[in-house]
Amino acid sequence: MELKRILFSNSNLDNNYPNFENQLDTRYIFENDELKSIYEAHKNELIDTATSMMHEYLSDPELCNDSEDSFPQPKFLTGEWYLSSVNFEDDWLNLCVRFIGTDTGSRADYLGLDVNFTYDKDSDSFDFDGIDSESL
Repeated sequence: MELKRILFSNSNLDNNYPNFENQLDTRYIFENDELKSIYEAHKNELIDTATSMMHEYLSDPELCNDSEDSFPQPKFLTGEWYLSSVNFEDDWLNLCVRFIGTDTGSRADYLGLDVNFTYDKDSDSFDFDGIDSESL
């Protein structure tokens, strides 16, 4: 499955929770300005790593298949995703990603993936720390 990031253009000045229906821009939660700066400096590499790990997750038939009682089912995924929120506290960074699906007969939020990283201040680098999933 090809993954395609979609960007919403509705401003999110109040930092509300985005979803496919309201199409608000990403919600950002930083413990302080230093962590915000660190995220901004590494944003592209984090998104690239997250995209690669999400593709690996969705390609794993043990985790994602079209069995009747399975979730998520690839047949419902459009491949489109958006970055719902970024949360960076202490040395832990979470990218909350939402995938669009068609299980309801129209395009809507379907699958949530929390892509987690740990930050090593000494090396100024992030290490991938796993993916958690949820149905939406």
